[in-house]
Amino acid sequence: MLWLRKIIFYIFSLLYLIICPLIVLRMLGFVFNPLTHHLEKTGLVYISTNPPDAAVYIDGRLAHQATPTVIRDLTPGSHFIRLQLNGYNDWERTIPIVGKKATVLANTLLIPEEWPIKKISIRPYENITFAADDILVATNPLLRDIDIFNTTQGTGKSLFSQNSVYAAGTLVSLFHEPQSPYILLETNVNAKDKFLWINVKEEPPVIEDISDLFTATPILVTWDNADNGDIIVFYPKNISRINIKDKTILPQDAASLPQGLLQDTRNIQDKFLINDKNDLLIREDRWIRIYPKESFGKPRVYTIAGSRLMTNMYFEEKNGELFYLDDSTGALSTVQVLPYHSILNLPIPDALKIKIPSKESII
Repeated sequence: MLWLRKIIFYIFSLLYLIICPLIVLRMLGFVFNPLTHHLEKTGLVYISTNPPDAAVYIDGRLAHQATPTVIRDLTPGSHFIRLQLNGYNDWERTIPIVGKKATVLANTLLIPEEWPIKKISIRPYENITFAADDILVATNPLLRDIDIFNTTQGTGKSLFSQNSVYAAGTLVSLFHEPQSPYILLETNVNAKDKFLWINVKEEPPVIEDISDLFTATPILVTWDNADNGDIIVFYPKNISRINIKDKTILPQDAASLPQGLLQDTRNIQDKFLINDKNDLLIREDRWIRIYPKESFGKPRVYTIAGSRLMTNMYFEEKNGELFYLDDSTGALSTVQVLPYHSILNLPIPDALKIKIPSKESII
């Protein structure tokens, strides 16, 4: 039996001499790479998604944590990543892992299997305008068919009552400034031109007829959001400054105007950025499309919906909703482009702190 004990002793000693260095090397971040047959320093990958809580598969194996997560001890080379979340299309990419470095997949946008489009009006409209943070104005030629919607509360109502002296009039032009609670309507009421200055944030909206302050039909009207009492009016041959509160008209030198006020605010928004300037939302003809940011692989493009040509559309960053007019019916519609989820930052030990690199330097 002595010889058996010696054999067992030598076996355990040999295992100790082999396993202990491997454990130490593993703790130091080294693994054996079967492709190169060498010990190599491992890398890691940081993954976050919008929305979060997606399952992460690395080379077909399920990771222990859902997004956002850090996956460590990956051998250098290419690894196949698959992100899965119920109700969303799988996201799949082959990404490079480099020893002693972090690969970053931040705020990866997951595309829903079906876009959650809903119509919030029965009446068709010709255009929409955001007059303030959460007030949307849906317009039609007849003033009695102009409605205002509170996008936060999901409620809508007519801007003019049926008994209003302006209800039978028609809309000529609408002027507005982003974030301003005021809109200016150029209208035709009983064959007369009328200019209505309206505070749509008030309940009910405050409507003021300021027609006497206009000397001709303007080309453009604009104002500074910080001072809604002064508006700049551009006529074919001159410029005037109108003070709404004092009911005064002053000639205005174009050179003295604040920079930025000369832009035509009625231009249609054709493309804009969303998701912290990473993902592009764009309209091509009547189609609304989204181009998610890509760190690896070719860019993807997804069609969300069809909108009426030559109409505005607006994206609310605070809740990720896009408002537009449906291509076939003209109904005011909304779609949740970005799920309203905050992207959580996952705590990482100081030794493995990740500095998010620029897109050009991601490895």
